[in-house]
Amino acid sequence: MNTLSAVDPEGTAEFLEHFFLPEPRWTFAHDGTDRDFQVRSLLPPNVRPRATNQTFELQDVFTRGRTITIGDSDARDILMLRLLSSAYLDGTLPGRSLFCVYPSSNVGKVSAQLTGFLEKAKVMVGSYYKDDLLERVVAAPDTSIERVKRDKGEVSTADISTATQTRTVRINPKHRDKLKGKTVVVFDDFTTEGTSIEWARTLLLSAGAAQVIALTVGKYGSPHTRCELRPGTAIDPFDVNDLTAADFVKTTCARGSGEGPTDSLTTAMHHFIAIAEDQPAAEQGPTPVPENGREARLRPPAGRRSAMIDYKTARQRHLADMLTHIQQQQVYPLVWRGEYLVPAGKTTTTALWWIALPGQAEHWYDTREAERLVRGICLAVGIVWEPVAAPGGATQLAEALARMDERRRV
Repeated sequence: MNTLSAVDPEGTAEFLEHFFLPEPRWTFAHDGTDRDFQVRSLLPPNVRPRATNQTFELQDVFTRGRTITIGDSDARDILMLRLLSSAYLDGTLPGRSLFCVYPSSNVGKVSAQLTGFLEKAKVMVGSYYKDDLLERVVAAPDTSIERVKRDKGEVSTADISTATQTRTVRINPKHRDKLKGKTVVVFDDFTTEGTSIEWARTLLLSAGAAQVIALTVGKYGSPHTRCELRPGTAIDPFDVNDLTAADFVKTTCARGSGEGPTDSLTTAMHHFIAIAEDQPAAEQGPTPVPENGREARLRPPAGRRSAMIDYKTARQRHLADMLTHIQQQQVYPLVWRGEYLVPAGKTTTTALWWIALPGQAEHWYDTREAERLVRGICLAVGIVWEPVAAPGGATQLAEALARMDERRRV
């Protein structure tokens, strides 16, 4: 999972403190009497979390598709990770489940914001994601737009009932006979009365799923309405079904139950903003360069980054020159981000070197460990190099590079 990453012990502590230690809190939670259906909604839709320079609405992220920055992170990732971690702690995110997203009102489309996160986050509990499990085969009214119209007092004749869902949404036939005994987690951005997720439950249980869990980011204030097929009503979950409201028995459930984790999420967002604001751009190091087609993300520890040409000792300069050479000449696939001076006491600092090797995102080394690593690389690629602690190191480096160039010519 790399939508958010912890790259050092401090980053791991951030995950624990802001995502896995807070008790799971929901603005709405519902458990079916037979436990084959559970609903969890994280937040009320009218909360306005703080972004780096302004507040924002949940709709900005999940309905309007805007990128909102919280410090150095995407607000979508923070919100979705809280949704997943809360469900995990709550016992409503079982391992080896099947993830899917309820389709949008347009044919063949699902939420890009949800999909972009779940494609990577599925590994959190060893699950897998199918973006085409539920599909919209006939266009339907956009429930978000119709909800706004009604809130403004405008007249709307659009049918956004469960009956409309039955005539437009089905399970993709290619997944026939693949759902028996499965736990399916259906994600949606918002829910109001639950018409969409209730139809998803009906489809998936009819296709043989053992349990359906619905997770949504937001819950509007209307009560959730449980919709059960009337006895004797049959459906084909792999095709659209022409049903009416009379084909369902409806039961009104409780309304939303509060602010959810608004307070703790606000604390988390303030933390990420403060971390970014405490590190001016000039001290955050150079922009990561691609390594084998990917970006290695830099999260340096608290401390002052040394200038690339400003080292305290000839020993550090000697090491830096060889790292620069290895990277620029591509004699070995490593990525080096420089040396950092980190507080080690009231008046002292220690040097840490950030070096990424193939197969790992990044790693921190003290000077001795970095010298040992570079020496091993030089031995592997045929460069004669030894760490030094005196100004003569520059001469040794020049001689080593000359020998290497001579070998290449030969």
